[in-house]
Amino acid sequence: MEPSQEQIKALVAKLNEATKKEVITIETREEENLALTDSKFGGYPYVPKNGHIPRDSEGNPFFMVAQINCEQLPENNIYPKKGLLQFWIIDGDDLYGLDLQDPCSNAGKRILYFPEPTEGLSLDEVKLQYVLTEEYTPMTPYKELALTFIRREEGITLWDVNFDGLFSDLWNEAFSDEVETIWDLPEETRRLLADIVPDGIEHRIGGYPYFTQQDPREEDTPFTELLLQMNSDGDYIMWGTMGVANFFIRKEDLEKENFEEVLYNWDC
Repeated sequence: MEPSQEQIKALVAKLNEATKKEVITIETREEENLALTDSKFGGYPYVPKNGHIPRDSEGNPFFMVAQINCEQLPENNIYPKKGLLQFWIIDGDDLYGLDLQDPCSNAGKRILYFPEPTEGLSLDEVKLQYVLTEEYTPMTPYKELALTFIRREEGITLWDVNFDGLFSDLWNEAFSDEVETIWDLPEETRRLLADIVPDGIEHRIGGYPYFTQQDPREEDTPFTELLLQMNSDGDYIMWGTMGVANFFIRKEDLEKENFEEVLYNWDC
């Protein structure tokens, strides 16, 4: 006898409770004249006095896709309590800085953290440095989106590399018709899972990821913490064709505020 929908929903609820993590979802709105230290997608970045826009070994500028002011976040145990975290990708690259062979490479992306931002360059001074090609960027250069943050807790998403194994184990404990993977389940059951398991589609910090294709990580990955996820967003953000970008970090590195090695991926 096949499990009922109520039994499957109860199993998903059990998995959600067992895998529950803190997540901060992000809503965007177009806004002009944000402060250089405000949280934003796109726009102009904070640059310290005597500092510089990051560039690659050939002098090409990077493009800032996101800046998070930690003090503007709701109370949380994910990010540092203060400082600015910036996410940069190389400008003018049709892969948006993605290194398919080494997704932790900093050749095409940079994560910069300013734990105690001091007086920075003025907007006019930043504009002198921040000159982009305006091609091959997932956002319109210089257009900025203000961010609103909402904290909640959420269980593992259907897309996470560990979902299949965790769900299959719970299924086999609960029901007699054992499976090795969720793909062994009837199509109707898989459709139900797609409806009731968290999808993680929003822009977000923490929690579990969403992918349009598949998780690039292995099940035993040390890159367990979702530092930032940016989705395609209407007329403002477009990763390829309605894709999504993810930045992952090791838990111990995040606790130490060490952002040198971050796994960057986007797909569409």
